[in-house]
Amino acid sequence: MAIYALSDLHLSFKRAVTLYDIDPVQDIEKPMDLFGWDRHYEKIRDHWLRVVSQDDTVLIPGDISWAMKLEVARFDFGWISQLPGKKVLSPGNHCYYVSSKKKVRAALPERMEWIDADYTLVEGKVVAGTRGWTLPGDRFFKEDEDRKIYERQVGRLRIALEAAQKDHPDKEKIVMLHFPPITKTSTESGFLDVMKEFGVRMCIYGHLHGKAGEDAIQGEVDGITLRLVACDAVDFCPVKIRD
Repeated sequence: MAIYALSDLHLSFKRAVTLYDIDPVQDIEKPMDLFGWDRHYEKIRDHWLRVVSQDDTVLIPGDISWAMKLEVARFDFGWISQLPGKKVLSPGNHCYYVSSKKKVRAALPERMEWIDADYTLVEGKVVAGTRGWTLPGDRFFKEDEDRKIYERQVGRLRIALEAAQKDHPDKEKIVMLHFPPITKTSTESGFLDVMKEFGVRMCIYGHLHGKAGEDAIQGEVDGITLRLVACDAVDFCPVKIRD
């Protein structure tokens, strides 16, 4: 039983499809071929089937579906559900179908779980998650627009880790964020501060693609192992993060 991670699946099925019964013209709303991700769902499927077993868990931190409405996102959830293992999902910046945790959770197939500002247990380890946000110092950060969202997201991570610490003080803690918790230009990171406070051992994240992914900060930072798991950064293959 192992824990894997893979984010930014960016699926956009328009109807219920099987793992192999996919017509790229009729079944896909927003082909990722425009970004050089030619039939990327086939790469995800083939790698996933090769490395993940039914007893494993895959963490998916955000940008799972392009769907604008939950009833359409169900098609993407249904496709993911056919892949082996349990799945733990959390939101990204393109998850526009999310209006409430309760509704998303009700829409998920079996063996799929949604966390946001809370946590779950995976293989005896705490997995806490929230979306994250653009960090102060980033070239896209606008003080008047982003500060409140950033601070709210830091607070949501704190809520998740406080609950986990109260319930399971001795268990290893892993955090799922969509946005990176630190960048080469960030002047502060409340996410990193909170993770250090609660003794988090690992943080997985996505969001960064192409050249941005090449500049991602990975490896150990202040005792926390950081890992970018966006699809194109890991060749569309789930990454094992824990045995």
